[in-house]
Order: sequence, then C-alpha cells, then structure tokens
Amino acid sequence: MKGLKLYILVGVLACALAAGAWFIAPSGINLANAALAEYQIEKITCGSCVSNIKTALASLDGVGSVEVNLTSNRGRVTYDPVEVDSQLIAKTISDAGYPASLRLELDPQEYAALQQEQAQLGQEYMAKIGERLLARADFEQELRQRSGGATPAAQNDQLWQSVWKDVLQRELLLSAAEQNQVIIQPGEVDARLDELRQGHQGLEQLVIKRYGSMDDFRARLREDLIINRNIEDNVYAGITDPRERQGKLQNWYAELQNSTEVIIYDSQLKAISQGSGGGCACCNS
Repeated sequence: MKGLKLYILVGVLACALAAGAWFIAPSGINLANAALAEYQIEKITCGSCVSNIKTALASLDGVGSVEVNLTSNRGRVTYDPVEVDSQLIAKTISDAGYPASLRLELDPQEYAALQQEQAQLGQEYMAKIGERLLARADFEQELRQRSGGATPAAQNDQLWQSVWKDVLQRELLLSAAEQNQVIIQPGEVDARLDELRQGHQGLEQLVIKRYGSMDDFRARLREDLIINRNIEDNVYAGITDPRERQGKLQNWYAELQNSTEVIIYDSQLKAISQGSGGGCACCNS
C-alpha cells in the first residue's frame, strides 16, 4: 500500500528510537524478599557503560537484577534489603564513574504488589506507555498484518522488534496528543478519507487487505490526524522553515522519550527489546 502507509514520522524519528534499549542483568536474589530502587544515572551512553555498572554492582552482596535505559538514563535495581541498601547501590554506581541519584524506592511489600499488578495486566496487555495500555490483541494483529496474514513464528525476533519500534513510537505520539487534549471531529476523518479515495483507486480493497476493515482504517486515520495536529499546533507552533521544523521535532521527541515511562509486561517482548550491548569509544578509550 505505497502511499497509504500512515507512519508519517517514522523516517524522521527512527534514529531516535534506536537508543531506547533496556539492558538487564540476571537476578540472583529471592524476588519474594526483594526491594526495588530506581536511579537517575549520568554519563551513560552505550552498552559498555552499562556493563561497567553491572560489573561494579556485582561486587555487592544482595544485588539482583540491574536494568539500565539508555534513552532515559534511568536504572532499576532489585536487591535484598537485609544485605544491602539503596544508598550503597547509588554510591557504587557513582564510584564507577556514573553519578547516580535515587528517584524512588519500593520496599519488598510494595514491590511484590507492583509485580502482582503487572502480572495481571500482562495477561491482557503487552506494555504500558505513559498512561496508554498496549493491548495484546492489537499487537498480535499488527504482527499478523506484517507477516501477510499468517500467524508469525514466536521466535521471529526481527519482526517483533520492527513492530514494537513502530508501535512504541505511535503510542508515544498519541500519549503526547492526549496530554494536550487534541480533538479531531468525525467530519475531518471523512474529509481525509475522501481525499485518499480520490488519490487511490480501489482504496477499499487495499484497506481491507492491510487493516481488515474500513472501521479499523478510520480509527487509524483518526489517530494520524490527532498526531499531526498535535505536532503542528504544539511542536511546530507556526514554524515554517523545514530545517527548523525537523530540528524542533527531533528535540521534542527526544524529550518525549525521556519523560514517558514505558513498562513492558510481556516477557518475550521485554527480552527482544533489549539491545546487544555493543561497545563504544567513550568507555573503551
């Protein structure tokens, strides 16, 4: 469906998404007794930085899983509060060359409640992006559409990564539009649909093949209009120079990534979304 692909901003923003990986170290403690601490960590730029942090924390008794997000510069550490405390963890990360400050802390009871809530949500949802929940059925439908209608193999990591990247971007953009209370009237969707009909012969057949039904396509079209209006009104805000618009969009989207919490409930998606942890000059020089 060349010309009907509605991920309008993918080309502009694809590079920004590439850095959004969480790197996870295996847990070595009893999660039933675990507490959770989240830190803001400075000076991390790549997988080698994360490896350095993991190596430093490995010297502490009572440290479990270690998660570091290169986009938000945040780290999450599970630990046994009988053996170690959140302040010592922060000091160890800082002493390794990555200044860390405690953002939040959950005691074992609070962390257990959070895990139970996420397990229940994970039965129906793949992830939570800001305040938006990504339904498992919607994600699986997108996988089927990308694989030509067939049920994709569970081990098709490349397909999962591609779908997750696009879905995450779209949900982030919709979350931002919701915060700004952007509204699109039904008549605006009708007008845009008429424009597409004039430009694409046999639109209905193409839509049904790609989206399953015209109703699903209308819903997607409405979301696109919402995203574009939010960007025009609240990001560009009257800017007309193309280069300035592109720079403003990229900076705004980077801030949106940093400020929007993303929680993945599905274990397979969480594993697939992790980066390879390659090195870089900043840590290897």
